[in-house]
Amino acid sequence: MESSSENNYIHLEPFIHQVGGHSSMLCLDQATVCKPLVPRELQFYETLPDSVRKFTPKFYGVVKVHIVQEEGYVTLIATPPEQYKPIQSNDKSSRIRMHRSGSIEVDNSVEGLFHEDQPEAGTSGNTGIKKETALNPWVLKCHRTQLQELMARVHASNSELNFILLENLAWKFTFPCILDLKMGTRQYGDSASLPKKQSKMFKVVSTTSGKLGVRIGGMQVYQVTTKHFLCRNKFYGRSLSVGGFQQALRQFLHNGTRLRSDVLPPLIRRLEELVCVLGRQDAVRFYTTSLLLLYEGDDCHSDTLASVYDFNKVRSKNLEDSQISAVHDQNTDFLRNDCIEGRLSRRSSSAETLSAVLDQSLDFLAASEDPHKQSSGLYHRRSSSTVTYEDIKLNSSPSYEASVPSSPLLMPEPLVDVRIIDFAHSTHKGLDDPVVYSGPDHGFLFGLENMIALLKGIERDQG
Repeated sequence: MESSSENNYIHLEPFIHQVGGHSSMLCLDQATVCKPLVPRELQFYETLPDSVRKFTPKFYGVVKVHIVQEEGYVTLIATPPEQYKPIQSNDKSSRIRMHRSGSIEVDNSVEGLFHEDQPEAGTSGNTGIKKETALNPWVLKCHRTQLQELMARVHASNSELNFILLENLAWKFTFPCILDLKMGTRQYGDSASLPKKQSKMFKVVSTTSGKLGVRIGGMQVYQVTTKHFLCRNKFYGRSLSVGGFQQALRQFLHNGTRLRSDVLPPLIRRLEELVCVLGRQDAVRFYTTSLLLLYEGDDCHSDTLASVYDFNKVRSKNLEDSQISAVHDQNTDFLRNDCIEGRLSRRSSSAETLSAVLDQSLDFLAASEDPHKQSSGLYHRRSSSTVTYEDIKLNSSPSYEASVPSSPLLMPEPLVDVRIIDFAHSTHKGLDDPVVYSGPDHGFLFGLENMIALLKGIERDQG
């Protein structure tokens, strides 16, 4: 490699939140990942139907990758594309390195954030031996295997490597909870060999893929009690019965303290939208793809909000519904703004914060119960959705009166995402394949509809 390129190279680190798949995902920067280029997947991204594009990672092109061997270690570096402007480049010093022997070395300074927890086959409990690691355990397996394969390719052809650049779906989350779902009732492409087809068909009929059209390919869920991610891999997913799959979904939604029922409505809506989009697609087949469900595991408001709800419930016996709605809006906006700006954790203890919120509630409730202090502004206030911390703190009526929305605001809707990934065996009319299908991908839709039904069932159980 030329010295000019060496001066501009970007060191590629494994993407620590990879929960499934075969190829190791590597980070180009904070918001961009890359993976080995597969011609069919590249072609699929380049010719993807526009209506489906919003449900896939953004595609940013192709990057050249080189293998470097120095002092007994093997690393991957990329020559950035022209006009590339990283959001935050990776440090050139490697935190995760592979010896030529094939062993992986992780820098001791990297904090362990993941717990590998392998329960007994067919169960979804938290039993088993836990091992703390600096990244999802599945990443180490994929990275080791991929480096060995890439080294063999380079030695055989002495050529550089091409990787595709994709949006890092997890970068906008602080603690991304991720569920990788293998979708559909067919898990092989048109070009698969007979032994490959037989192997894939057996996995379908012997797992929840055959019964539900979906199985778990990997999972990580943040536990607020331990401050670690609980991880599951594809072998765990294959072991699950239908009942075990349902329990695993609950585990994905449980943060160690409570079930995150707040993420269910936006996830369900997103899945229903995807059903509508894919139901209108003709000849598109998503064979061997995965569906990623993501939500934010940083649940900073839950304990304080629960206490405020309990307080309001006690007071509600003596108040009209409209008054309770206004009080609830005030408390929730106070918590929302403090949570967003980091005040709950940085400026005061949770006890002090709760005390302040309850004081505000008492003051407002006292005013609400006194007919002489009520005004027509109670309903007029419901015209805007913004309120500042100072407005509430100073009890500034003009600012607050324009802040309460027209319906009770429980909390800002949690951050979630739903995307389809891994298109190495997908097809549509634009690819000019020998086999052209008609109608939508019913196997994929079967899995989607069952996922929606299961999530709605959990939502009903939560009341």
